[in-house]
Amino acid sequence: MKFAREQVVEIIDRFYNTTLDLKSIQNNYFKQNNTDSSERSRIVVLSRDILRWKGRIDYFIKMYLSSPFDKLQSKLLAILELAIYELIFDDKVPDYAAINSGVELAKSKFNKKTGGLVNAVLRKINSADTATKPININDFEWYSYPKWLFEKWLKQFGESDTHKLCEYFNLPTPLTIRINNSKIDHENFIEKIEDADIEMLKVENSTNFFNVEAGGMRLLNNPLFKDGYFSFQDRGAGAIVEVLDPQPNDIILDVCCAPGTKTNYISEIMQNTGKIFGSDIDMERIITAKKDDTRLKNKNIIWEQKDATKDMFPMADRVLIDAPCTGTGVIGRRPDIKWRRKPMHLTRVVELQKSILEHICKFVKQNGILVYATCSLENEENWQVVEAFLKLHDDFKVISIVNPELISFIDKKGALSTFPPEHKIDGMFAVKMVRK
Repeated sequence: MKFAREQVVEIIDRFYNTTLDLKSIQNNYFKQNNTDSSERSRIVVLSRDILRWKGRIDYFIKMYLSSPFDKLQSKLLAILELAIYELIFDDKVPDYAAINSGVELAKSKFNKKTGGLVNAVLRKINSADTATKPININDFEWYSYPKWLFEKWLKQFGESDTHKLCEYFNLPTPLTIRINNSKIDHENFIEKIEDADIEMLKVENSTNFFNVEAGGMRLLNNPLFKDGYFSFQDRGAGAIVEVLDPQPNDIILDVCCAPGTKTNYISEIMQNTGKIFGSDIDMERIITAKKDDTRLKNKNIIWEQKDATKDMFPMADRVLIDAPCTGTGVIGRRPDIKWRRKPMHLTRVVELQKSILEHICKFVKQNGILVYATCSLENEENWQVVEAFLKLHDDFKVISIVNPELISFIDKKGALSTFPPEHKIDGMFAVKMVRK
């Protein structure tokens, strides 16, 4: 059986040689390999955090590597990045262990000469002051972000807020759960969960979201989870459902819905009345969403594979477009996103968002509600898309979001717009419109 470090290197190497997101690569790798379940969590965390700090790590490689950085083979780069991550960021791994394991991996995957190269680079970095920001490092490298995105945020948010945003996204992401109020009340839930040595702290401005303070690893096997008493969901994602404000017996469209967490929250609020048409263009993601049916027992959801730019839908009282986006608002929990996205992706996704909004608006009843939402921080995907839509559709207008729990998330124009360092949740955007 392969050791955890070797598997991390293989996962990072696959990331560099495919276009898949990190989570898909991890899941595929675990299916294909005999990975011990006790080591999976460590492998997931290591591979994610290497990509979180890739910019800073690569800066130090370039500083102390005698050969051109661009000529490094992807697997050798992954070996160096893992060892340097352990040297700089992982206090639990002794320096000698990080160096020795990196050298041995290089020898086994390449040859003795390559092991010597890795040894030289790691020892130079280990003797350097890596805790203090070097004079000649760029801010985007120090914070570990691609140059184009960092500079874009500087223009959009200003220097101070950009630095705060980058720092927040580099912190550990809290694990958040949402309790199912239709099945259990707060007092009983807290009592039962504390009996399992799991510590929770209620999220500010929320009645049913909790951050897990301790014991999170035990939650998946907890009977309360298996019986549908709670689900994993960030407060920001849940807030989008609360903007939609589903009512009993509504007919609701939730397009681009996979993996279905918001769809199930809608169902819980409606207490299994009405009908929810949850659709996504990706059948595999729909299959994943349907797997929660047994656990949650939500009977009012109709799952469908549909293209939100052209397929037909029933007329609905409320419509949620959880639009495909660059995902820059969730970089804290998915740091691989920042290395996958390029300026061209922003242009392409905006055109897709406009196309979906233009088509799906046809299925909103008169006096019906349309919510357009993203998990992006970019103006181009948010207000600019909505304003372009409203210029073409004077039968829609923006209306107020009146939920008192969401007041602190509402921007000056009336949209839900969360800024992660300020609100301590993912970056989310949602505009509520009515068809006049």
